[in-house]
Amino acid sequence: MRLKDYNTKRNFAKTTEPKGTVKNSKQKRFVIQLHNASHLHYDFRLEHNGVLLSWAIPKGLSKDKKIKRLAIMVEDHPISYINFQGTIPKGEYGAGTVEVWDKGVYSCPTSLKNGLKNGNFKVDLKGEKINGRWAFIKIENNNWLVIYEGKVANKNPFKQVDVELATLSNKIPTGKDWAFEIKYDGYRIVCFIEDKSLRFITRNNINYTKKFPSLKNDLLSISNGKSMVLDGEVVVFNESGKTDFGALQEAIKFDENKICYVVFDILALNGEDLREKPLKERKEILKDVLNNSSKTIILSDYIIGKGKECYNAVKKLGLEGIVAKKLNSAYIGKRTEDWLKIKCYLKQEFVIGGYQTSENNEKLSAILLGYYNNNKLYYVGKTGTGFSEKTKEELNKKFKNLIIKKCPFEKNTELKKSIWVKPELVCEIQFAELTKQNILRQASFLGLREDKNAKSVILEV
Repeated sequence: MRLKDYNTKRNFAKTTEPKGTVKNSKQKRFVIQLHNASHLHYDFRLEHNGVLLSWAIPKGLSKDKKIKRLAIMVEDHPISYINFQGTIPKGEYGAGTVEVWDKGVYSCPTSLKNGLKNGNFKVDLKGEKINGRWAFIKIENNNWLVIYEGKVANKNPFKQVDVELATLSNKIPTGKDWAFEIKYDGYRIVCFIEDKSLRFITRNNINYTKKFPSLKNDLLSISNGKSMVLDGEVVVFNESGKTDFGALQEAIKFDENKICYVVFDILALNGEDLREKPLKERKEILKDVLNNSSKTIILSDYIIGKGKECYNAVKKLGLEGIVAKKLNSAYIGKRTEDWLKIKCYLKQEFVIGGYQTSENNEKLSAILLGYYNNNKLYYVGKTGTGFSEKTKEELNKKFKNLIIKKCPFEKNTELKKSIWVKPELVCEIQFAELTKQNILRQASFLGLREDKNAKSVILEV
């Protein structure tokens, strides 16, 4: 048994240290514990292959390249030891106090497995107190030398990313291979953090950093100097706890403190590209990263294998729907069936191709909607509801610069008294159903989608 030495040396009826159990994990965490035993020393531990590889370093890690420190490799410890703090009773192995001095994540420029075998490896540490590269060189038996090699550039492995999109489905997948989350209604945003700077990028690679300044400080505080790429939804919750896209647009203009960032994936951490890792592992890493999340930075919760129950609960609450994700799937920057969206009610984006006025509504009485298919815009109906007077004024100002003479829709709809506009504006519409003739029923305007490209709008239902 891999943790036999650890368990043999301890009496768990007396010590509060965790029992030794090998736990499968592909995370790369480290911990440095200050151990006041017979001699004060530092215990250095690396998470690897289901255990914590452990060294006792009498004087701790040096940050002077000229100083070599002795590190004595001791028995492997269980992964749960990474958070252990407390007093080991007198008379027990390692008696004395243990406290966590620093912890974080690590990476190796070459294979750690091969380095352990050959007695020579390097490790890049990114913790709360220390940040840099150290070389471990085996000299004899369990004795190693540790040498500081300098700071490590804290950069993300990529500057731009195509987001993974969900495919609309009428069926809820079953089995424990699927995770289920709430579908949020906001702006899909990828957040790049490095060197104490931050960028918010939409799914169409538009820079939205200036739109959400209130989120910046909380995210930088959570990242604490680590580089990372997060994927999530910027939203506003209304009084009933639902995400409200219209309220989000109002908050951007008038009350940015209401804005939240719901994070559901992590694509990179401390220079390591995580996109090839399975979703389940990315979720575990994300949970660890956001363990100090705030009221505005929210970890998206999920359940495994109970899709129907999740859907029924969400529908009862009047939410838009759920997203199902394969737990073993990598992150692929396109629309796939690894992610499925199941809607409780119908809602999607459409392109505005024109508008109408009336005697009672001289500025705007209805907008004319369409979608693209094979690069052609097809009419799908109109809506005259969901507008405030302020929204009508704002839309009217935008339309004035887009007016054209020719109908932009394929197969001219011959709508009377219509004013045509360049099909550039995208809006979000909620509706009851789509007729056999592909015309919306009971459509209602929810807001403009400035984060989405008109040419990408297709019919989803």
